[in-house]
Amino acid sequence: MIFLRVLFFVLPALPLSGAWLNDLGKARELATEEQKDIFLVFTSLKFSGACVQLEKRVLSRPSFQKALGEHFVLVHLDVPLQQTPGMVSPQAKNRTAAEQFGVESYPAFFWLDSQGRAYAGGAGTMAGTAAEVAERVLRKHREERKRRDTLRLCYQKEGMARARALVAILADEVRGADPVRDAAHLEELARLDPDDTLGFRQKRQAELAFEELEGSLEKAFREGAHAEAVKQVQAYLKDHQPPSALMQKVLFRKLAALRHLGRREEARTTARRVVALDPESAHGRFASRILDELLPE
Repeated sequence: MIFLRVLFFVLPALPLSGAWLNDLGKARELATEEQKDIFLVFTSLKFSGACVQLEKRVLSRPSFQKALGEHFVLVHLDVPLQQTPGMVSPQAKNRTAAEQFGVESYPAFFWLDSQGRAYAGGAGTMAGTAAEVAERVLRKHREERKRRDTLRLCYQKEGMARARALVAILADEVRGADPVRDAAHLEELARLDPDDTLGFRQKRQAELAFEELEGSLEKAFREGAHAEAVKQVQAYLKDHQPPSALMQKVLFRKLAALRHLGRREEARTTARRVVALDPESAHGRFASRILDELLPE
């Protein structure tokens, strides 16, 4: 009896059976061979009740697997959040994969093309029946197919007509998409519009740099390095000219750091800039309240 209890504790949560694979490399090979996309699900079954419920309610259902099987190779990677001392879990590689995809909570899921590049992603319990969840997964697939068809039509155009058509598509970012998937299209846009007269590449570069900045700022605030946060914002603004909505977000981060540092005059100036960009946005309204607090009595 003791042996059984020990065995139960040591064994990792088992991956889903049936149509699900638990090797992303093999899934990519199969997806390329069969010209299918990949639906990738990350769970942590030993530590997340939401993952267990999702597995029982949706992922393990043959009807769900069958509904997706025509268009997807299904991949399930269960991630052990803790490592037993002295043991290497066979699922340890899944944790590495989760980190590569930027997974922060479980369950998480990604739609990948046959080359393994994400074109959408999300996290949460995926509410609804197996049939309802399957329909939402397939809808993302249909939207991506439509996008690919539209891109093919773009390349039938020439010159700036093609450039404008590319901008119209690339501007419609999908949550969880891998920027790498559009690298070739961005190169083509640079060739067609080398002076960036459409302003798209500058805007995209500012957005991608902001994503990196957010991670650095989060670390700086967590460590109380508010002066460093101000420097990071200043460096970002020196290198990039973000659109007004993004500029407001960046300046609001600077405002928060200045408040922590007690640099009231700089904070007031920054708060005024945030409000001026859009007084009715959430950042604008919050900055207005902060400005009232910072004004001399």
